[in-house]
Amino acid sequence: MQQLPLLLEHRRLLGREDFLVSPCNVEAVEWIDLYPEWNNNLCVVVLGEKSSGKTHLAWLFSEKTGSKVYDAKELSEELFSDIVPVNSALVVENVDEIIGNFDLEEALFHVINYAQECNTKILLTTEVAFSTLNFKILDLKTRLQSFPVANIYPPDDDFLQALLVKQFLERDIIVAPDVIEYIVKHITRNAVSVKYIVDQADLLSFEEKHRITIPFIKKIIEKLG
Repeated sequence: MQQLPLLLEHRRLLGREDFLVSPCNVEAVEWIDLYPEWNNNLCVVVLGEKSSGKTHLAWLFSEKTGSKVYDAKELSEELFSDIVPVNSALVVENVDEIIGNFDLEEALFHVINYAQECNTKILLTTEVAFSTLNFKILDLKTRLQSFPVANIYPPDDDFLQALLVKQFLERDIIVAPDVIEYIVKHITRNAVSVKYIVDQADLLSFEEKHRITIPFIKKIIEKLG
């Protein structure tokens, strides 16, 4: 009888000491370190591709400020006066996902305006530059584009290697340096590909009871195409 893999949720390392700072993300890290000295800016926008570390940074900001973290789609579910604290901070993630929805755009607009009244700072995250999106509320677009943007850029080799090691360690897997180097040289250079490779290696090595070697990784990369 075929043994089924135990689909256990791997432990996630989300402390400051676990965040990998490199030239590709230092701009965003510096904004979080600067808080609350944001030079009279109400909001800062963290812009980066999927799995680039935006959520990790959002939680670090939340930990530093004691603020709540909201997904932008949740904003219409509560009164904006209940969402926004006074003289504090909050986080709104995935702003790009609500653009084009009038009610959710309106809710975000209310939150931003009320935050200004309450002297409360907001950290926003998005995968897409606001200038490229089709807004229902043009005043919201203008407002969002007025805020400073902290970019998370595509990762370099050193960052990809460190990210691979970190994600394997989150699954309690030790991988030889030559395997890490092989992965970096042969995958699409983004955090999404890293996560896919690590997830597949974790699952298939368990199913097949196979060590994570270069030939083993090569098969996974070939499936990725």
